[in-house]
Amino acid sequence: MRRLASLSIALRLALLFSAIAAAVFLAVGAYLYQALSQQMSERDDTALLDKVVLIRHLLASQPMPLAMPDELRMVLDNVFGQDGMALRLTDAAGRTVVVTSTREDAVPAWPAVPLARAPARADIRDWQLAAGPGRAIVALASAGTAQVPVRITIVRQRSHRLAILRRYTSDLAAGLAVGTLVATGLAFAVVRRGMRPLHDVIGKANEISTQRLASRLSVEDVPAELRELGVAFNAMLDRLEEGVQRLSGFAADLAHDLRTPLNTLMMQTQVALSRPRGSADYEALLASNLEEYERLARMIENTLFLARADHAQLALHRVALDAAQELAHIAEYFDMLAEEGGIALRVDAAGAVHADPILLRRAVNNLVANAVRHTPRGGSVVLWARQEAGGSRIEVRNTGGAIAPQHLAQLFDRYYRADPARGDASGAAGLGLAIVRAIMQLHGGAATAASANGSTVFTLRFPPPPAAPTQNPAPAGGASGND
Repeated sequence: MRRLASLSIALRLALLFSAIAAAVFLAVGAYLYQALSQQMSERDDTALLDKVVLIRHLLASQPMPLAMPDELRMVLDNVFGQDGMALRLTDAAGRTVVVTSTREDAVPAWPAVPLARAPARADIRDWQLAAGPGRAIVALASAGTAQVPVRITIVRQRSHRLAILRRYTSDLAAGLAVGTLVATGLAFAVVRRGMRPLHDVIGKANEISTQRLASRLSVEDVPAELRELGVAFNAMLDRLEEGVQRLSGFAADLAHDLRTPLNTLMMQTQVALSRPRGSADYEALLASNLEEYERLARMIENTLFLARADHAQLALHRVALDAAQELAHIAEYFDMLAEEGGIALRVDAAGAVHADPILLRRAVNNLVANAVRHTPRGGSVVLWARQEAGGSRIEVRNTGGAIAPQHLAQLFDRYYRADPARGDASGAAGLGLAIVRAIMQLHGGAATAASANGSTVFTLRFPPPPAAPTQNPAPAGGASGND
């Protein structure tokens, strides 16, 4: 099996075609052999029946059947001396009147065909002669005007017919072997030529690299059987190109965001070391560095969370949660921050949501933190939730400047900021909304954003609970908080 699997597709198809051709040749040869054998047997039997009719006619015209003229004997010898056919005529007393063969084979006591009935194939019997298999028939005839009864026995050997069939079998076997070899060669050539488009596809695929991910296979130039493969391959390239672009952008954004706190740490440390300072200055330096370290820690933690979420390494512990209670708990956490910013924070929730409690709080925390950060003084933030037929929906609404439509589709991308100039000042790393989308994808839901008429709404849609919820004792984790 392993040897067969290691063969090329062209060779395997050629061998398969040759096996099919051999089977067809064998079936046709067997049919022709059987047809020829049956036709030869029918012709031999017909010849035997004709000879019986002929002998009956000759005997009826003889006045003295027991004293046949030499001319008649010569005719009988010539007629029955060919094709292995022998004739024996016996009278009523059992005496041999005419015999065309010197071979003495005891004729079984078969019943003879009556004189009043014409012979038929059913009257012919198989007879195993000393020289080989044969066919024989026994019939009665009347000789002369005296109607003297005569017993006719005609035997025909089949050895020469069997020899013809053996030669025919040899010819069929040779033809089968030659035909199979020719079919194998032609099949291999045709299959190899037919596989040329696949080799072209392989050649084009080999030309694609990380620097040339924009190349695509031309599905119009390939056969219909390979068109689906080409479409799937192009779709895979689209996903790879998108992934590489996202990874490149992610690496660039990560390097940029890591560079800012590192440069701040190095600059502050260099300034502090430029001349001797007091303990108060060093304490202030350490406090400032601690803020940067915390920012770096949050960035690393969020990056690891996204990496684990992308590879589905986070186990969900989904339970039924009271939406009003969960949102009230989150609003209480942000109440002091909203009060300092002059923002009204309220909750309008009802129903239940089926989700992992820790991941739900983290997603909503990120949305509320983002809303509070971008809501001007005097504005409001509303946490809204309802249970629907298709699941549950949670919304975080805030007033303030609208987000441009071209930014809405990219808000959930990693390190994306609608206002890059405000990114570093706000202390956000640009991963909060990306984490929200990852959490919703883990739940099988979706996260969307809409902004119009001075109001922005972030919506989380959770699917309904599954019929058989999974039992995972260890809930997915991560400290709740904003990013």
